[in-house]
Amino acid sequence: MNMCIQYSAKDIAPFFIKKGVSPLKLQKLLYYSQTWSFVRNGKCLFQDDIKGWIYGPVVPEIWHRFRFMRRSDMIPINNHFYDLKDNLDDHTNQLLAEIWSAYGHLSGADLVDLTHQEGPWRRSRLGLLSNQPGNASVLINADTTKEYQCTSLGKIPVAEKLQSLGQFNS
Repeated sequence: MNMCIQYSAKDIAPFFIKKGVSPLKLQKLLYYSQTWSFVRNGKCLFQDDIKGWIYGPVVPEIWHRFRFMRRSDMIPINNHFYDLKDNLDDHTNQLLAEIWSAYGHLSGADLVDLTHQEGPWRRSRLGLLSNQPGNASVLINADTTKEYQCTSLGKIPVAEKLQSLGQFNS
């Protein structure tokens, strides 16, 4: 991901934390932010690597900040372990608002199921059993994001909850 930019994932995370998310949901929203930034703008939104872990894409630096929390607990907005300043430009805030509109209604578990169906995470898990830890990078590029298409109005489509057999539960 050398086409990356001015932000780190810790700059992006406060946007979603202020909305009320769990650590699990935050990870998936960061993944979708990175993916859709590439699809829309041809470049990544933040410089951090995303890894293909068992429960989907993870930004390890952000995971380490909240590893003391259960994955389904809400991150406290007044968390003294995290700076919630908003230093994002208008274009980035608009992209993140669209990500929230498209995915914010889903739970962390729903987003795990969704990411498990998508190419970038699946490619990072090649050769691994479903319950086997892995640390390969989730590659976000023109080849891995072919399946992502904006609506006819140029918007990120609203994700629907999968009717899965409960592959993941929090």
